[in-house]
Amino acid sequence: MIERALRDAGGSVSKAARLLGFKHHQSLISLLNTRHKDLLKQRTAVRRRRRPLFSGSKKTKKQGGEKPTESSTSQIAILHIEDNRAVARTVQDTLAADGMHTDFCLSGATALEILRTDAPYDLIIVDNDLPGVSGLELVLEIQSLSHRRNTPVIMLSGEDVEKQAWRAGVKDFLRKPEGIEQISASVKRLLRQQKKRKDR
Repeated sequence: MIERALRDAGGSVSKAARLLGFKHHQSLISLLNTRHKDLLKQRTAVRRRRRPLFSGSKKTKKQGGEKPTESSTSQIAILHIEDNRAVARTVQDTLAADGMHTDFCLSGATALEILRTDAPYDLIIVDNDLPGVSGLELVLEIQSLSHRRNTPVIMLSGEDVEKQAWRAGVKDFLRKPEGIEQISASVKRLLRQQKKRKDR
């Protein structure tokens, strides 16, 4: 799938990432550098970045019509696993309004590949009804990854799986569609709790 996307994009990682449903090409770069090194030769020449992707700078690069923000949340990076693009974009826009950057991918299997890399994510949002790997299975897999075990996970789902989600290890469960309005508050609360634990 990644090989075909790179081929269709003429070797452009940015275009290939969009074809695969990633908001930012950094997720695809992480996959190429760690799990798919054989596909690196299909990339076009890499342009040197002026500044690290998740730098400490308060001003964020303008993308897709989003306004730069000086919010203290501008460094927060979230991965959202959701196969409904309309829902994914709504969540993305909601969190962007609070200065948070969100990548989304369309399947649990792709998310798992990303999460096995060192791509920097502060929080994960997952639907349950996903192609291939369900959200519940994905949450259990995340718990088994030592470098992701402490990453807060929110399940945003229209299915009645709240009890199973809590057992699997989520830190919050929100029901679609009404939960979308609560997503920003939930993310902020969980990240505050995470920071307090780290500061102890």
